[in-house]
Amino acid sequence: MDRTIKIALAGAGMFGGDVHLRAYADLQRFGIAGQLTRLGLDQHAREFADVKFELVAIATRSNASAKKSADFFSRITHHAPRCFHGATPWRDILRDFPDLDVMAVATPDHLHTQPILAALAKGVHVLTEKPMCLTIHEADEIIAAAEKSGAKLAV
Repeated sequence: MDRTIKIALAGAGMFGGDVHLRAYADLQRFGIAGQLTRLGLDQHAREFADVKFELVAIATRSNASAKKSADFFSRITHHAPRCFHGATPWRDILRDFPDLDVMAVATPDHLHTQPILAALAKGVHVLTEKPMCLTIHEADEIIAAAEKSGAKLAV
């Protein structure tokens, strides 16, 4: 049974490019077992040893920044994720990767809500930077969408 978690990264600026990209490169190269051991969760390492991670896509506003991030990731992992760019590149990712497992949202704060809702509507799990959103109304909408879809939402 293939246990590969497919991840897309929306936003590759400060947190996306520096934190998420490096973390996904480590997961893709070494898996999760080593990370669990580092956290003192050695007892779980064996059961998750066959879980693989694949960063399938990077989305940014500009093609140049998406390509720069993909090139950086490729130098580390020898795997080049697909690049998406534009005002709403997460929509193209969700269209092109119907089997996507996780959408990581590291866009500027005021742009979190749209990709989160789009991913949840497709049943894709979401990992987002804080703040999750900027208004209580958006928070209520996101929570309701997560409950409706059954997908996990983590901030």
